[in-house]
Amino acid sequence: MLSRSAGKLQGGLSPFIRGYASVASANKYTVGNEIAGYVVNRVLPVPEFNLTAVDLTHKFSGAKHLHIDRQDRNNVFGVIVKTNPPDNSGLPHMLEHTTLCGSDKYPVRDPFFKMLNRSLANFMNAMTGHDYTYFPFATTNKVDFENLMDVYLDSVFHPLMTQEDFRQEGWRLEHEDPKDRNSPLIFKGVVYNEMKGQISDPSYYFWINFQKSIYPSLNNSGGDPSAIVNCYHDDLMHYQSSFYHPSNCCTYTYGPLSLENSLKKIDKAINTFGKRHYQNIIKQPISLDKIKSVEIPGPIDPMLPPEQQYKASLTWYTGKPTDIYESFVFKLLSTLLLDGHSSPLYQQLIERGIGTDFSANTGMEAMAAVNLFTIGLNGLTEENSAKLQDLVLDALNQVQKSGFPDTRIQGILHQLELGRRIESASFGLGLLNSLTPGIADNVDPLQSLKWNETISRFKKEYEAKGNKLFTELIDEFLLNKPYFKYTMRPDEKVPERLAEKEKQILDSRISRLSTNDRDVLYRKGIDLVNFQENRSEDLSCLPTLHTEDIGREGHFTRVKEHTKKGTLIQSHVSPKTNGVTYFRALKTLTADDLPRDLVKYLPLFSACLTNLGTREKSMSEIEDEVKLYTSGLSSAAFAHSSVFDPNEAFLKFTLDSACLDKDLPQMLSLWEQLIRDTNFRNVDKLDTLVRSLVTDNLSAIVSSGNSFATSYAGAQISAVGGIDESLGGIEQVKFLNDLGKVLENGELEVKVVPKLEQISQILLNASKFKYGITCSRGALRDTESQVLKFDGKFSESKDFAIKPYKTTSEGQVCDNTFVEIPSQTNFAASVLRGTDYVSRDGASLQILSQLLTFKYLHPQIREKGGAYGGGASYDALNGLFSFYSYRDPKPFESEKKFTDSTGVIHEKIENGDVTNEDLEHAKLSIFQKIDAAESVKDEGLPYFNFDVEDEVRQERRENLLDCSLADVAEVSGKYFGPERIKVNAIIGSESAADAGGSEWKRVKL
Repeated sequence: MLSRSAGKLQGGLSPFIRGYASVASANKYTVGNEIAGYVVNRVLPVPEFNLTAVDLTHKFSGAKHLHIDRQDRNNVFGVIVKTNPPDNSGLPHMLEHTTLCGSDKYPVRDPFFKMLNRSLANFMNAMTGHDYTYFPFATTNKVDFENLMDVYLDSVFHPLMTQEDFRQEGWRLEHEDPKDRNSPLIFKGVVYNEMKGQISDPSYYFWINFQKSIYPSLNNSGGDPSAIVNCYHDDLMHYQSSFYHPSNCCTYTYGPLSLENSLKKIDKAINTFGKRHYQNIIKQPISLDKIKSVEIPGPIDPMLPPEQQYKASLTWYTGKPTDIYESFVFKLLSTLLLDGHSSPLYQQLIERGIGTDFSANTGMEAMAAVNLFTIGLNGLTEENSAKLQDLVLDALNQVQKSGFPDTRIQGILHQLELGRRIESASFGLGLLNSLTPGIADNVDPLQSLKWNETISRFKKEYEAKGNKLFTELIDEFLLNKPYFKYTMRPDEKVPERLAEKEKQILDSRISRLSTNDRDVLYRKGIDLVNFQENRSEDLSCLPTLHTEDIGREGHFTRVKEHTKKGTLIQSHVSPKTNGVTYFRALKTLTADDLPRDLVKYLPLFSACLTNLGTREKSMSEIEDEVKLYTSGLSSAAFAHSSVFDPNEAFLKFTLDSACLDKDLPQMLSLWEQLIRDTNFRNVDKLDTLVRSLVTDNLSAIVSSGNSFATSYAGAQISAVGGIDESLGGIEQVKFLNDLGKVLENGELEVKVVPKLEQISQILLNASKFKYGITCSRGALRDTESQVLKFDGKFSESKDFAIKPYKTTSEGQVCDNTFVEIPSQTNFAASVLRGTDYVSRDGASLQILSQLLTFKYLHPQIREKGGAYGGGASYDALNGLFSFYSYRDPKPFESEKKFTDSTGVIHEKIENGDVTNEDLEHAKLSIFQKIDAAESVKDEGLPYFNFDVEDEVRQERRENLLDCSLADVAEVSGKYFGPERIKVNAIIGSESAADAGGSEWKRVKL
């Protein structure tokens, strides 16, 4: 898996969310002491985050270790490896994949994947960054933590790295049908197909070519498909032996578990390695001794107007990531310049219509040796692209003269303070993600953790210097300084040329093959098929939890529901709020309230609430208040089925926000202003909003195509699926495209504004809100009083009621559909109806989905088919069973495997090839999510949002635990017979669509 976002978090600890814990005593760790072969170098108490950080070094190998001692249910482990890519072949990425394909202690095919259903881990992954690779997991179970540590350590330091694993995970030249030597030779491989999918994503294509242009020394760690095929198994082995050494690694532990026990495990895994002297080579970007520019061709976005297809950016070097404080201040400056309606660059560049949105590389990012500060735009005309530097420098000059209002700086500081207080279940994992890029490039992680020190220094300097603190940075780093201009001009032939380049490389390889070479390729293909199909494995070497490790009684949040003055309030008192009040409001909409044709407008309506301003205040004024008094305001519409009847759909509209206890009146006042008084006739703002929503929809589809395909198929057989598709699927994308045309015709005020105003009035007249609040016991009484006052402002609303959204428009047409997009990869889905949430069959179907994934679909679709992923899932609440594949070179073959899979599993159960042990593993994989650690803000949500009572959740829990193989076999026949309606959908390339034949309806997006 590729990672880029982690890099954006480096440079001083980001405002990570604070958990409820006591500061671990620094006296537990003494500098100079030895623990399990490690020496304690430094100890840092960080009371603002209730943690103690311990920096250690392994005496024998020189390996580094960072331990974060903190009271938290969720324990985290990670291994970080510095992996400068030597070229563009994607060696670090292929090594990330093959490292997890078997090890000395666990010599089984893909132990990483097999541990997914032997564990209660709430996170397991591996990620490749621009010059690092890391392997993290998180779990709340102590035994599980130790099991996964063993597997991860052996995988990273003692991998098998077989030829077969390289050919399967990396790339290979093989017959399309390995058993038919007359079928064409093609390139295959999981990483190869993954990266073909990546370069089909316009945002990724823009980003990776930006990196290639400004930082060519880093190379492409994920791999360029044209270069991947120049990498061989020997290269991988050499790279692994060079970089995957403890002296080039840092391990990480987080939580309250014994550090000594963890270090003993790590020491045991690495004590056979000697110490190597590694010079941590930190690659350098191009020299910016003068203004430099690069222009390259890029794919067009068919969802944007043809005249607005340019993308361009300006980048400056703004210091080094190792300077924690300077990096922090420049991040604040980046936020002030770019973030939100009050920011000058947003006002000058987006609101004036110069571009539709900021580009993917915009903002400050620590990349290896330097901090990059970039201002870039999507949706530029050729003229605006050419003069981008003039527009940007003019805006910066204005800021340099005028500075920033103090309210904006105070608002950002308030956001940082709230971010520190708001508790997250994934604090330890987030901390690892934040620190990893810096650890790889010599940024001191303990310095990064000194949050109070950094904030205090900033406050003192800001008090002394005021706006000069920022204007001096603008003068020092931006104005009159060389910059790098990067432009991507539209070229509709880019996808064609990429495909032609692949064909030329393939033809060149094939033309050089002798008869003997062809025989060898054919035999290797057969050998790999036999390796995939017939490899017998003793999986008993893998550690596992058991269903006995799952408590029969679920852990449910205690929520008090009561009605006061006709207002329904669900309140939850928590000791973990840290002085923060969490507020939610929800109302149910019926078809009588909101006609079906208006449902697709709800996401736009929600966006309008926080983007247009009111009739009395500009959006900049509103936004400044939001930042001063809240953590942010969000609203959304969503749909779900009844827990007792999947044919009964509910449509709901919600508000969600949080604030310090003392700021609740101001937060509720903001909500009242937005609900009652949003100015939908602010057409200039609406124009800007629509342009931003239309931008990069293609990237969204390419990055999550399996979800879009599943939604598209589910919409044809389910009422709730149809509503979901309108709110966030292909139908929503089409609607946004249509909005773009309305905008270009200047008809927003005539065709769109009346719809938004109609929805606003509907929401005011529909049923009352019900409210959910989470706060401390001391704040509860005042919070409820404030909520009642807020509710009294909406006297025209009807009494709160939970009523279904009745519609007959869904489920009428059941076509197999291929949705064509400009892409080099494909995504397949099949969807069938299941049953209700509380039935025993529903539990059996969910377990069946896991057995199908682990025992058939993953090996067939990923290992043999070359897709990045594939499997089955069951949406228990909405009663929909789905099959999916992700970045799939053979989507129609996958569709056939979907059809065959339930019969195969039924037969395997009858033959004893699927055992009670497999059943147990399937249950473990399901309970990973059910029993995952929960953030305070999410406690009580199943009942508040979906009306799923604790008794119902407990009943389903028991159904899952009690499910037998006979139950699974029964539903595999009952719900998947030929009489059952199944809808298939594929999203992908035009060339792949040609294989579908007349049975498939083709839709061009």
